[in-house]
Amino acid sequence: MIFSRKEVFDNKIPDYILGIYYFIDENNHILYIGKSKNIKKRIQQHIKNGRKRLINKFSKLKLKIFRTELEALLYESQEIKEYLPVFNRRLRKIKSSVGIFNKKNKFGHSYFYIKKSAEDSIIDFRTKKHALKFIDKMSKKFNLCPKLNGLDNSSKFCFQFHLKSCQGACNNLEKPLSYNSRFQESLSEIYCLPKNCELVFHDNKFSTFVNIKNSIITSFGVKNHSFFKINHPSHDELKIINSYQKILVPETILV
Repeated sequence: MIFSRKEVFDNKIPDYILGIYYFIDENNHILYIGKSKNIKKRIQQHIKNGRKRLINKFSKLKLKIFRTELEALLYESQEIKEYLPVFNRRLRKIKSSVGIFNKKNKFGHSYFYIKKSAEDSIIDFRTKKHALKFIDKMSKKFNLCPKLNGLDNSSKFCFQFHLKSCQGACNNLEKPLSYNSRFQESLSEIYCLPKNCELVFHDNKFSTFVNIKNSIITSFGVKNHSFFKINHPSHDELKIINSYQKILVPETILV
């Protein structure tokens, strides 16, 4: 469904549409992607209280309808990664807190790092000290390199390598494939999800499924209606699932 700028301002969007929406400019570039259980109401909030630059630049609005909120949330996450809209900056800031984030080094090894809390943080803490203690706990439990995780300042191999509790990822002796497998397991532990399973969320008459393989969400959809592959995997999907299962407890099928 596509609505012109005039139709949007004339409030022509149908009521109670659950789905995602795209603000698009005159050059057909996507400016912003959002999700709502009532798109009409959300768009009016954008117009009245939103960012003026976004409202001034868009020329049309595209809607995509979904059957469940979880399906829409996961699809929105993938679309933002695919199109990287200029107005989809992470906005949430939490006072007096730090967050743990992850990224990869030049060899491809994943690692944790700490900075001021933001919406894309994996987990938040009140102090840097507590965040470091948590990273240390994860590093020991999943045999992750303390040097990569910012806990060891050694110039070459970390101290744990000499104790044979690190396999040498700090100097690229252990290759990313095996190391990152354990790193993904640590993320699953944080989000309280099994390593390999199918989660099924029964929401009224629809059942939203999420497939997890080796601690990575690989696909999702609504049974008998839709199927989507995850083309841009990240911890964002795990974070969405972790939040959603606090609202609706899923059926867990181990595979």
